[in-house]
Amino acid sequence: MLIEFLIPLPILADILLIYQIYKEVELKKINGDFNGFASVIIPIKGLDVNLEENIKSLLAQDYPRYEVIYVVDDYEDPSVPILKKYSVKIIKSEDVCSLCSGKIKAQLTGLKYASGNIIVFADSDTWYPSYWLKELVKPLSNFVATTVFSWPKPYKLTLRNFIRAGFWTFGFESQAVGGTFLWGGSMAFRRDFFDKYVIEELSKNWCDDCTLTRIAKERGNIGFIINAVPLNIFDERNLIKWSERQMITVYMYSRRGFHAFILLSVFMLVFLILSFLSPIYSTPLILWVLKNIIRGYRTGYYIIPAIASLFAIFYALILTPFALRQKYIFWRGNKYKV
Repeated sequence: MLIEFLIPLPILADILLIYQIYKEVELKKINGDFNGFASVIIPIKGLDVNLEENIKSLLAQDYPRYEVIYVVDDYEDPSVPILKKYSVKIIKSEDVCSLCSGKIKAQLTGLKYASGNIIVFADSDTWYPSYWLKELVKPLSNFVATTVFSWPKPYKLTLRNFIRAGFWTFGFESQAVGGTFLWGGSMAFRRDFFDKYVIEELSKNWCDDCTLTRIAKERGNIGFIINAVPLNIFDERNLIKWSERQMITVYMYSRRGFHAFILLSVFMLVFLILSFLSPIYSTPLILWVLKNIIRGYRTGYYIIPAIASLFAIFYALILTPFALRQKYIFWRGNKYKV
């Protein structure tokens, strides 16, 4: 029978997933001795659901010398009264580039006013553990840039937030073992990385982490910090547009990786269908969830994203043909041509 003929496929998938789990668990903490004055730059627009706690987390870093700079579109932004309650710099975004996204415009403005010899980019919708900055900065003695991907934590449990939580775990799939791209919500550089060429490249792009990843790889290696995972805290209101932007971004990072993920999704769909005929086909699905339980365990919030990660595979598979037809992406109220 065909079902028996296909049995080697789930067994092979199980072996690959177990190997991936092993490699991630064994992934060594990377070290270094770089230090200095760090400027943490955070573009912000509107009110994030966990904003005050996120601000407090950045101000409570176990790092001796650093500043926190929030960059707003204008001083009438609703986040400004909250930001003024804390010891942070508040800067209005300047018209430093005409073709770039609002986020890059804010980053480049923050860079102009940053005092540090270390530049760190963070996100306003993310909560950071107290050791995050220290662990991110130290390895800059050995890497051209460092990064860590965040773990999802819905502000409240809704269907949209459930699917987004699962979708967010795909960032760890894209990182592979050891890190392959810079995530915009947590990336650090030595100040001299931002030479004229980097500024010019950022000035004509909408995707900050895509552009910086490409340049960082041209210049050296990216260090992936496995032991300082932040929490991305969200209450998603427009899941489809958000998901399309994420998929287009990954497609820009690596078409090979994107196509590999689609192929993987097809196999997982086949395993799901065949699991109703034989339980052996369900083992890759179970291992997939287990992998994400282990990933999120250190954050203390792991069951919901892990379970959701399985549902998100099929959601992404359905959405793919629609996302790749989009000529524009929507991001914090702005529209950008892909």
